[in-house]
Amino acid sequence: MIDKKLKGELKKVTVPDFDKKKIQDTIEKAKIVKMYPERQRMSNMEFYFNQLSFINKKTWLLKICFTLLILCLIMFDNIGFHNWIFTLLAVSGPILCLINANEICNIFHPGMIEIQMTARHSFSKVLIIRLMAFGVLDFVFFIFAANMISFFKETIIWQAIIYGTVPYEIMCFGCMTILNRCREENILLYSSTWGASIICIVFTLKISGIEIFKMHCFHVWMILGLVTFAGVVLELKKFLKKAEGNLNEINYGSFI
Repeated sequence: MIDKKLKGELKKVTVPDFDKKKIQDTIEKAKIVKMYPERQRMSNMEFYFNQLSFINKKTWLLKICFTLLILCLIMFDNIGFHNWIFTLLAVSGPILCLINANEICNIFHPGMIEIQMTARHSFSKVLIIRLMAFGVLDFVFFIFAANMISFFKETIIWQAIIYGTVPYEIMCFGCMTILNRCREENILLYSSTWGASIICIVFTLKISGIEIFKMHCFHVWMILGLVTFAGVVLELKKFLKKAEGNLNEINYGSFI
């Protein structure tokens, strides 16, 4: 019964006559189509700017507000060369780095690493983009702040750059070491403790009357800067090497 109904319906279907011209037209139109899947893939530059949009808006807002606050304080006349201007610049580095670390830690939530590992772009690439974005923006801040200090306070610009970037490098070195050796749920706590320790040391030395921002201590700043920069590079290489595969997840217990 069903077969008879099916045959009846098929008889109602009209099949057009064979036409070579229409086949040729179809082939010509197919040659014009340019929407190949490989041409629709995201380029590296598009991926870079796309990843910037994934960074939490609160992180951008916090960095912008803190940057504007520091720049406004630099312009105040009551902060003199021999008072707190370099101390303010020195403690701003660990705070900015801590804001960065908080955003990096968001990637290590349970399940997020596995999602990142299955994406077309590697997990290390995602981390590099965030580190590059934060590093470039923070470096621009220190350059701009050093120029403002040099202009308003009549100081030497390279001194301001050194006094700002060295504590930042020390903070980065500690954070990278923590990322390589601690479980993800403790990273932010340890990083905050490390940053608070650096800030307390700077303030303690300032309050104690130890003139750490004088020229006779400049060689100490240079040595600290070079050593911590080398340490950051080594720790970053270890971190990115682990991020290339599942070794990081297995070690930290987040691998499923």
